[in-house]
Amino acid sequence: MSKKDVARLYYIDEHIVRIIAAEVLALTVLAVVTGSYIPAVLLVLDFAARAFTGMPSLLAALARAVVALLQLDPRPVFAAPKKFAAILGFVFSAFLAVFLFLDYTFAAVTAGVILAVCALLESVFRICLGCYIYNWIVVPLVHRRSRWKKEPIR
Repeated sequence: MSKKDVARLYYIDEHIVRIIAAEVLALTVLAVVTGSYIPAVLLVLDFAARAFTGMPSLLAALARAVVALLQLDPRPVFAAPKKFAAILGFVFSAFLAVFLFLDYTFAAVTAGVILAVCALLESVFRICLGCYIYNWIVVPLVHRRSRWKKEPIR
């Protein structure tokens, strides 16, 4: 495996992540303000593509085009926390879509505000709440599990 393949597998461009977060923010606000579940369903599908499959995401493709247009230098960041954040985004956008479809306004607004605040923090301030949760919960669990698998010294 070449260095470029390894980099593509384990790292993602921060500019792309922040532009995707801005797109998520726009779609979330659109869904909450209009009360339409269609933008929320688009978010669910996009988060599912980014979090669970290797399929290209529409928002990621748009973000790559913007980065290419602006000729921004790549700024690689570790991809695992971002993927975990995408899983959390999938969960909250799914809640948003279901609550909007069922016309549970308060629950939909709550899920939408949580998703919008997370997207705003990432896109504007470079603060990834999903990444912090990943480092607080997932990393310690992985390290604890790896200690269990160690064989005794003979």
